[in-house]
Amino acid sequence: MSATTLRIPFQLHTESPTFSPAHIWTQFSLWYDRAHQRHQLSQLSLKQLNDIGVTRDHAIAEAAKPFWQC
Repeated sequence: MSATTLRIPFQLHTESPTFSPAHIWTQFSLWYDRAHQRHQLSQLSLKQLNDIGVTRDHAIAEAAKPFWQC
């Protein structure tokens, strides 16, 4: 049995949490961009992947990550 670690993309501080609208918008924007880039990566041909120095296996693994995971 293995444990799964959930990574939170921003650190919460109990003494002064950052939940401003700007911070929330920035976080959602980051997640959207990450999901979009991973989708685009999954659509690249082998030649295009070779041009950027990425293997097909690495591209598949990266594209399979959830949007909140770095």
